[in-house]
Amino acid sequence: MLKVVGSALLLLLVSSGLPPAAQAVPGHEPPGPVGPRSLGVPLQDVLLIGGTVGTMPDGRRVIWSASSGTPAYLNAVDPTSGAPLLSAALPGSSGAYGVEQAPDGTVYAGTYGAGRLYRLAPGATEAEDLGVPIAGEAYIWNIVVAPDGTVYGGTSPGGKVFSWNPTTRTFHDFGVMAAGETYVKSIAYANGKIYAGAYASWAITELDLATGAKRPLPQPPGLTDPTGKVVNDLRAYGSYLYAREGTFPGPLRVYDLAAGTWSDTVDGAAGLDVTPPGPDGRVWFFRQFEAGSAELIGYDPVSRGQQRTGLKAYGRIVNTRGIGWDGTSVVGLFWRGLMFRYDTTTGQFETKRAGVPGQPTQVLALASGPRGTVYAGGFLQGGLAAVSTKDGAADYHQFSQIESLLPTRQGLVVGAYPDARVYRYDPAKPWYSSEYSDTAPGGVENPVKLLDLKAHVQSRPQGVAETAGKVVVGSTPSGNTLGGTLSVLNARTGAVERVTDQLVTDEGITSMTAGRPGVVYGGTTVAGGLSTTPPTQDRATVFAYDVVHGKKLWEVNPSAAAKTISAVTTDARGRLWAIVDGDVLELDTRTGRTLRTFDTTPGHSQAGQLALDDKGRTLYALVGGEHVIKVDTNRKKWQPLLDQPALRMVYNAGELVFARDAELIAWRVSKR
Repeated sequence: MLKVVGSALLLLLVSSGLPPAAQAVPGHEPPGPVGPRSLGVPLQDVLLIGGTVGTMPDGRRVIWSASSGTPAYLNAVDPTSGAPLLSAALPGSSGAYGVEQAPDGTVYAGTYGAGRLYRLAPGATEAEDLGVPIAGEAYIWNIVVAPDGTVYGGTSPGGKVFSWNPTTRTFHDFGVMAAGETYVKSIAYANGKIYAGAYASWAITELDLATGAKRPLPQPPGLTDPTGKVVNDLRAYGSYLYAREGTFPGPLRVYDLAAGTWSDTVDGAAGLDVTPPGPDGRVWFFRQFEAGSAELIGYDPVSRGQQRTGLKAYGRIVNTRGIGWDGTSVVGLFWRGLMFRYDTTTGQFETKRAGVPGQPTQVLALASGPRGTVYAGGFLQGGLAAVSTKDGAADYHQFSQIESLLPTRQGLVVGAYPDARVYRYDPAKPWYSSEYSDTAPGGVENPVKLLDLKAHVQSRPQGVAETAGKVVVGSTPSGNTLGGTLSVLNARTGAVERVTDQLVTDEGITSMTAGRPGVVYGGTTVAGGLSTTPPTQDRATVFAYDVVHGKKLWEVNPSAAAKTISAVTTDARGRLWAIVDGDVLELDTRTGRTLRTFDTTPGHSQAGQLALDDKGRTLYALVGGEHVIKVDTNRKKWQPLLDQPALRMVYNAGELVFARDAELIAWRVSKR
């Protein structure tokens, strides 16, 4: 496929697969639901993660880059004009961290979503799906191509390395690289050996391709605790291995392969890549000297000297995987499509917006706003949109990945990934975020950051509620850790009043709702941040917390099988409801004891969403990611309502609005 599918065609294709409207229950009023009705794709943006600088078949230099979306695309961009030269779909994938070009001109993309490897042959216009290299491995985190054209890649959740032989067209599984490490996040090749970097802790494994022998590289000097020290990026050029630690920014460790020792550390490397050496032996990458920006520098691994250029990148994150050479110029693409070019002989530089089109973004967070409006937050590409339920018109803003949304009188509370950050957005004022703008700062921050839990090793603020003048946030951990955090903020001022780690021992908080004034209820998961550490708890929890007095009132395990409880809510009479193992439960608000179980769905499912009508009397439950149940909370009766595959569900003005991948879908379920 040579060009991006237009929004109208995309919606037509998506809508054609919608289920038929559910039939009304005989003798039951009001009449059955009417729908589905597409509200379109509210979130669409450019996100470029994996990339490399290479050539077209005619010898022209290009920047190859994969744009995340549904599906992802492999793009070729002119490094002078920024014009897109080719765009090939990667069906079944959501994006690619690893993009490399082989000596014969073939471009490979290692993707996430289903963990598939793709190739674009020289002169081809459609990518070939080579399949899943290792059964059960859902992510290919990065790839590298050896001089003989063999492709090597690192995976999760098995922490393995694979190879693809283009002659025999076969995969080979080299097995787990480091015991206990379930991610190979980064990978490099040098002199017949593969170097594989782990995600949950600092561990680099050297794999001898001739013998299959594996050995760990020594830890860099000064690294006293490897836990959580992610080996995010690896590159090997000549006799040096470059390994970037952590996220944004992090120290760039330099390893002398010939001497077998760590020779230098450059602090503040912004990532995600370094160039091959230029004629003078220097490599080039971005380094952060001050908060909010990073600068391109040249680095000599022999003398350890650094040259600053004045070419700056702005924003919270700098992604330059896909930085390389076009003649004497260093070129590349930042993650939001801004292209840069620096001439190493003249010192002149420029930036310009490349013509890479945005792709539809999966809706990860959904909230009901004022009548006729819902708020949608995006996965990975991120972004926030206020969407009209009348016609699907969306007011879009570029932002982080959004985990949760909560409309309040003081503004829209936004929970962002990573670091479990919480912001407040005033829709009545202009939007401006210096963290998610790639131009020089210039504006009044809106949304305003209220909370950052990086120091508490938290990642996703998935549970948010408001009660008694407080905003309460529940989060899940990051990295190789267990245990969530409960934070209490002043709803008027936004000030952080209390942060409690391990509120429920070794369990992250995945859902939250307000009950009687001053009390919140939450659901948990036993899983850790990356699911790399075995859980210490065997069942998920529902808890009650007194916000005013700062104490947990009770906690219960309503199921011996449930590992995650992703939905809790309270109705108009203050009764507590939860989805547990695919069933709808009513719990005693004083003790947590299960009062009633509606066995709504066969089998067990962790997926669940709950929504109440405007009066708080009718409860809608999305169970198993597909089946919608209607519960009369007063009469304590339930009935199947409709089937709609979806990740999220909210109620607004007589309609249920669903997020199915990147699309919003509405069903009318009651008369106004």
